[in-house]
Amino acid sequence: MGKDNVFVNFKDVIKIYPLINTNPTNNRYYYSTPYYQGVYPTRNNNSTNYTIKVTGKGEVSVKPDQAKLILGIAIEDMNVQNAQQQNAVISNKIIDALMGIGIKQEEIETTSYIIERIVDSHDSQQVFRGYRVNHIMQVTVKDLSNVGRVIDVATENGANVVRDVTFEISNPEPYYAEALQKATLNAKYNAENIANVLGLSLNNIPVWLVEESVQLVRPQFYSSQMSGVSLSAQTTPIHEGQLKINASVQALFNYGSF
Repeated sequence: MGKDNVFVNFKDVIKIYPLINTNPTNNRYYYSTPYYQGVYPTRNNNSTNYTIKVTGKGEVSVKPDQAKLILGIAIEDMNVQNAQQQNAVISNKIIDALMGIGIKQEEIETTSYIIERIVDSHDSQQVFRGYRVNHIMQVTVKDLSNVGRVIDVATENGANVVRDVTFEISNPEPYYAEALQKATLNAKYNAENIANVLGLSLNNIPVWLVEESVQLVRPQFYSSQMSGVSLSAQTTPIHEGQLKINASVQALFNYGSF
């Protein structure tokens, strides 16, 4: 008596069950499928499932569409009120000048305001040198061709701290999703390559799929505290370059042993 052939339609019986599905910028994705017995029949009509674990990577390059600058004013004086007053005058002058070249008021944000005593050590004794008032602001620049001009205008009007020129994407979610898709396809491609080399029958739907990481790699520029004069007579050249979004996933695939 002949043996019955076993036919399984994956589209009919296998579904992906999301366990966690959240924003790719914050958390991992986890997916799982149930194990099905009898999917890979052996000559004795018994089934055994084996697995291949792979890593997939994906990368997306994109041009940034905005920049964030950290700049500010550091004033030292023996009198703390004088230091505060000088700092306030220069801060308002910088803000007015930036708004004069098109920066909106809501795009200028104070990130820190610190008053500290300045003390030096000399012959095992502490010598008081006065007070330092630091006012640090973050400026968002939507027109990237204006980044160098913003730095110049700020320093021309009294800013003596410029650091952390960071380029960003205002809406990164679609690029995160694209990198994640590429990583998932790469994991599937890697599993298929392993199965082909070993002559295995691979189930193309993963048993589980885990997002390892999604990272934004961006160029960043730093400048130490300056003397308060303009950086140069010409506009400071700033080039934004390309941002890279990297995603990595791990996947587990079943294969049959005949």
